[in-house]
Amino acid sequence: MFNKIITYIKENKAICIILLVAALLRFYKINFQSLWMDEIYTMNITNPDNSFSTIITEVNNREGFPYLYFLFLKILHTFLGYSPIVARGLSALFGVLSVFAIFKLGEKLYDKKAGFYAALLLTFSEYAIYISQDARPYTIYLFGVIMSYYGMVTFLKEVNRKNAIQYGLLAGLLLNFNFFALINLFAQAILVVFYLFFIDKQKRIELIKNGLLSSGIAIILFLPNIYKLKTLMAFKSSWIPAPGPDSLTIILKEFIGNSEMTLFMLTPIFIFFLLNVFNSKETKSVSDFLNNKKVFAFIVLFSWTLVYVTIVFLKSYLDTSLYIARYFTSIIPVIILVLGIGLSMIKNKFIRISFTLSLVMFVFLNHTIVRNYYKWPNKTQFREAAQLIIDNNPKNETVYTGLKYWFDYYLNNKMIRTNVIEKPNLEAVISEMMADPTKVKPFWYTDAHGRPFALTEAAQLFVNNTFYIDNNFDGFDAWTRHFTLLKDVPRSIDISKFIPLQTYNGDGFAYNIEAFENTNGIVKISGWAYFDGQSASESVLDVVLLKDGKATRMLTQKVNRPDVTSYFKSSFDLANSGFSSMLNLSDLNKGEYKIGIYLVNKKTGKTGLNITDKIVVK
Repeated sequence: MFNKIITYIKENKAICIILLVAALLRFYKINFQSLWMDEIYTMNITNPDNSFSTIITEVNNREGFPYLYFLFLKILHTFLGYSPIVARGLSALFGVLSVFAIFKLGEKLYDKKAGFYAALLLTFSEYAIYISQDARPYTIYLFGVIMSYYGMVTFLKEVNRKNAIQYGLLAGLLLNFNFFALINLFAQAILVVFYLFFIDKQKRIELIKNGLLSSGIAIILFLPNIYKLKTLMAFKSSWIPAPGPDSLTIILKEFIGNSEMTLFMLTPIFIFFLLNVFNSKETKSVSDFLNNKKVFAFIVLFSWTLVYVTIVFLKSYLDTSLYIARYFTSIIPVIILVLGIGLSMIKNKFIRISFTLSLVMFVFLNHTIVRNYYKWPNKTQFREAAQLIIDNNPKNETVYTGLKYWFDYYLNNKMIRTNVIEKPNLEAVISEMMADPTKVKPFWYTDAHGRPFALTEAAQLFVNNTFYIDNNFDGFDAWTRHFTLLKDVPRSIDISKFIPLQTYNGDGFAYNIEAFENTNGIVKISGWAYFDGQSASESVLDVVLLKDGKATRMLTQKVNRPDVTSYFKSSFDLANSGFSSMLNLSDLNKGEYKIGIYLVNKKTGKTGLNITDKIVVK
């Protein structure tokens, strides 16, 4: 067995290199992004402490997928550890296997060269990389779709019991990965029926007999999911927006990373493929049909797309919308194979290779530089929003949220226990305190997934007069605030060690005042500040008013500023460097005050005070 593997690697060095690159792109920084809402579903359901029956119940109540993925992932968590890396690692593994699968399908459908180019394109596909780092069953579904079509093509080209069993097993497994597989297999069934008209009676009977065998195997493997399918059919989803005239275009652009350059380079290859197919000779027999690679590939890929898109289109316009990118995952192989075959059709080797390398280069640059996939968050930052609470809640103050089920994954587990209470929104919490003063206590509020920080004017006024937000996080689609009682906040800061004051005192740091307003007695100031050569994540910043050698703290909030990191091309995380501060002049004694920035990092022991050129006079 080992010798066969070594021999295969030696004989197929190119595809092995592609698989290695695919693995690097999919496993690199696999835990960089926080788990988003659906991934937390996955983690909660597949908790190894859950019994198999509990998992089945949870899938019935919460999920839109068959059971197999979650049951298998529970087993992996039991033996490899309960970690997002394990869950995403499974997706990444099948992402790599999908690259090899499309190579084999391209080879079977057209030729080895087409399979190679298809594998290369799928390796660098931005969408394929994204779902490969997602703890959801989409790469398994992608792999299953590709392999089921491989089984079908193999079966049609050589009808026998062995291929029929193989096809049935692959189809049955696909049905256990995603219920959209029913549409994929319906498209395959239509193609098989179409194929029947091209063969003589004896071969037709043989095809029907073996086709029934494949169907029987697939149905038996699918039977455990019948109840789940019934419950899913009765469910009416309303969260997906209704389709519009450009919905499919938006989905296509998402597949290619919303890159105009990528679209510009892919379009001529697609047209070139169609022109070659349209110029093919007429097929009059089954041998012509199977041996004319262009026609056969076109029929398979066209029926694959037409049936799936038509059914989803009708469902979306007549019933419940299904127009989101991940529901079209099974169309990705069609796009990749069309492009792979199109590239293989280019006769001039130099043009073919240079064009392909240019295309891959632009896709890679769009992924890594334009979109900054491995450096910038693109998933809801539940983890970071929760981590602020974990790191700064020694008194175990109450945490309110509208998404308790999801935040509990981070805030209530074997490592930490937090008093998390579900409330519809922050407004509800403040309203209760306004109605009952005994409930006015320090607390945390965190939320995410399109639920912004928002208060009515009356609630905001109550907060301004009662609380001080001394710690906050504003990240990608998630935020956290710590509300401490205003009366308990020290108004002065001890700066005696800096006397006599200079423009720059203590440890130096970079800063910038981006906005300074003094309107109707309300002073607002915002900007950023950070110690050079270290992360800003542990730094605490206060805007202060300086007069007679004393510092009075202004109410200052952190502002998430990832743009500071990117602008200065820093190797350190400076996102925590932003600030916003406000002051009502009526709270001050008469006089002239200089505005300073006081920055402390207890972890590194640095403390600095910079006096700005801004002045406030009352």
